[in-house]
Amino acid sequence: MNWVDTITDWQTSRVDDGYAGLHDLADAGFSGGVSTGDSWLLFVNGTAVSVTDHGDGSPTPADIERFDDAALTAYESPHPSLPLLAAMQFGDTEERGTYYTEETPLSEVENTLEDGGFIGYVELSENVLSGDYYTVYQAGRSMHAAFVGSSESLRTDDDAREAAHGEVGLYEVVAASIDVVEIPDAEPGPEPTTAGTPSSDKRDDVESVGENFTESEPSPDRSDDSPMEASVTGDTRTEVYTDPDAGSATADADHDATSTTPDPSEASTDDDTEQTTGVEADAVTEPEPADPVDPADESPTDESPTDETPGEETPPTSATSRVTESDEEPGGDDAAPPSEDVEVPNAPSSSVSTTERGSPTERASATEQLAARSIPSVDPERTGGGSSTQSPRSSRMPRQRTQRDQPPTQQPTRQQEPSQPDSEELDAVRAELETVQESLETVETERDEAHAQLETAREELETAETAREELEAERDDLKREVESLRTRVEELESQLGDVATDGASLSAPEAFDGTNLFVRYESKGKTTVETAHDGDGSPAELAENLRIVHHTQFETEGATVEGEPFGQWLYGTQQYRFAEWLVGQLVFEIRETDATSELSELYDALPGIDRIELSGSVAVPEGDEEMDIGFDIVCRDRMGDPLFVADLDASRQPVSDGQMASLVQDSGLVCESESTFAGAFFVSAAFFEPGALETARDATSGSLLSRDSRLSYVKQSRKRGYHLALVESRDDGFHLSVPDL
Repeated sequence: MNWVDTITDWQTSRVDDGYAGLHDLADAGFSGGVSTGDSWLLFVNGTAVSVTDHGDGSPTPADIERFDDAALTAYESPHPSLPLLAAMQFGDTEERGTYYTEETPLSEVENTLEDGGFIGYVELSENVLSGDYYTVYQAGRSMHAAFVGSSESLRTDDDAREAAHGEVGLYEVVAASIDVVEIPDAEPGPEPTTAGTPSSDKRDDVESVGENFTESEPSPDRSDDSPMEASVTGDTRTEVYTDPDAGSATADADHDATSTTPDPSEASTDDDTEQTTGVEADAVTEPEPADPVDPADESPTDESPTDETPGEETPPTSATSRVTESDEEPGGDDAAPPSEDVEVPNAPSSSVSTTERGSPTERASATEQLAARSIPSVDPERTGGGSSTQSPRSSRMPRQRTQRDQPPTQQPTRQQEPSQPDSEELDAVRAELETVQESLETVETERDEAHAQLETAREELETAETAREELEAERDDLKREVESLRTRVEELESQLGDVATDGASLSAPEAFDGTNLFVRYESKGKTTVETAHDGDGSPAELAENLRIVHHTQFETEGATVEGEPFGQWLYGTQQYRFAEWLVGQLVFEIRETDATSELSELYDALPGIDRIELSGSVAVPEGDEEMDIGFDIVCRDRMGDPLFVADLDASRQPVSDGQMASLVQDSGLVCESESTFAGAFFVSAAFFEPGALETARDATSGSLLSRDSRLSYVKQSRKRGYHLALVESRDDGFHLSVPDL
């Protein structure tokens, strides 16, 4: 499965550059992928779980430093199981076994893996025609996802689980490992006064990976190869990843973090109290700095602030810092006294108070982190907030400069008096007024001329409308004359058929089986389908140059089809008239409605039509043999490769959903085996039932992960598909109803 193509089809999310953007995604509980160049970072419920490089096409381990100060693009997953599954497949995996659903049901394996705290996934895809089904396990907890149907429609949770249990096929059990990625701080912050527990942040991050899994808990019995171990703090169970290369130092740190067990009676004292693993550091408000003080205005007698305003807080050192409770505040005599109950807003799961329990190391670490965020330093330079009190000199305003202070050159020499306009200025004004009056007269003259031109244009328009009406009347007369002549021709041909009784007598299916149509032109230097595709020519010019000739496998001289002369019968069939419309008119309908890009594959294949089989078939592979699939029309290129297929219904009955489903299924088989295939048509002389329209819409709707802009497009695979078109045949013409142009 190409995860990079799949992830880039997800919905993009706004994200800042560098580590700051990654911390924002983690705080928001983001699930999906983040890319910079060929490097990818995966998130599951706000926890970063995988960093890989895809420059060579396959994933290789990479460093988080690639995302420092880098421009990022975030793709939000429709379900958290997808990035977790991708992270597992990017890492080291081990196949534990392959099973048949009829011999070992999925339900039995699910219970075994959940009880054993399994980490990995189950893939049901082999010998399954309906899709691919996955169950992802994180410490025994499971999530379900499935890609169903030819459009790979995404199903999740119970819907995916029930669909998987109803399938028959082979499934694999694959063990995998998940590495939690620590995101560095965007900017270094102040160090806490006392070092905290080294593994506490990693435990919280690992726990967040599975916090949206189902409620099933893994049993205490773990297999030897499981990379998980369980620790119990109070009445909250936490899953902790163990690193085999960490050595005894990590084991000692974990032992110290869990060495003290609180009184079980205290853990059951209040059923309504919710336990929490920590709060985000973003809940702490950063103080705003005071106005700066000019060092030049300071004097030895200036007063300096000695106390900080209560409630000011320093910026957090890490966006993933967690605190659980605080018993005392560091800082010596200047530190604030401990409060009986400390609550931090914006916690991920619940409020936090000092009555909640944890190990001594966790309480100490929480106290240190809380102190680093809520107790400002007595040194204004360390807190960055400055002081709101200024010295007397710094608050003075500079005195106004008087005339005595002005240079002698800036003093006025004499008193200004208002001047009176002279005669020269009056003459200039009069001249300007005359110019304006002349311009006004010119504009009025131009206006009158424009009115006159408008009246002339109205008269010409009335004359043109009268001429148009006369031409329309003449056109109607010519249509009636043409219909009369056509009727006379049909009568004469019928009489000729009665005379020519020595030819072959065929049924309609026999005549169709033995007839092929060829697309030819009077001159290739004039308008062809190819030049019309490129934007030149008109429908009338193409119709004048186009020749659709027929070739039969029987002698047409004196031949009749169901008692009608062959030529008269052929030109009146729905198949022949549809071939004329497909070759001679459809290219202009797509071009004139600006739908060339949305129907690109169908539009680009029209100039390639060379031969049209009436009642043709396409051979597709079926195992080691081939199977012929029949259609009413098969359009092929000069090499004989199929370009289009069509089913036609000349009856007055509407097209049913069964007929539409049959065309969709047969066209899908042709698309899988023929790379030149571009479109399928269903032509009806009546209309399409709602069920048939629903079937066509389901086939062309695409998957949840797709953002395809092509119209009425059936996506057979990630790189293959075709356009499905529904055509109505009425009044000797054809109308494209789906897609609606």
